[in-house]
Amino acid sequence: MVRAQEHLLVVGRQTAIERIAAFLIDMADRQGELAQIELPMSRQDIGDYLGLTIETVSRVLSRLRDKGVLKFHGLRTLEILKPDALRSLCE
Repeated sequence: MVRAQEHLLVVGRQTAIERIAAFLIDMADRQGELAQIELPMSRQDIGDYLGLTIETVSRVLSRLRDKGVLKFHGLRTLEILKPDALRSLCE
């Protein structure tokens, strides 16, 4: 129930980059706070879950990659290079 309430707050009050940063931090936490994580869904599904378009999800992920926050290892595997920077985006 708490996760559902937190999710509603994320979708309702945060910008696209804040939503994606919070989502990635949540995925890392669920997978044991590993630097390299597996995304459990496609970009389209992430967009649907966060209330964003697939284009916005792709654009934000690319921006985070270009800033050196993330590094991709395939379509659904990514490495969080700067976890503190990612956390600061969703606070």
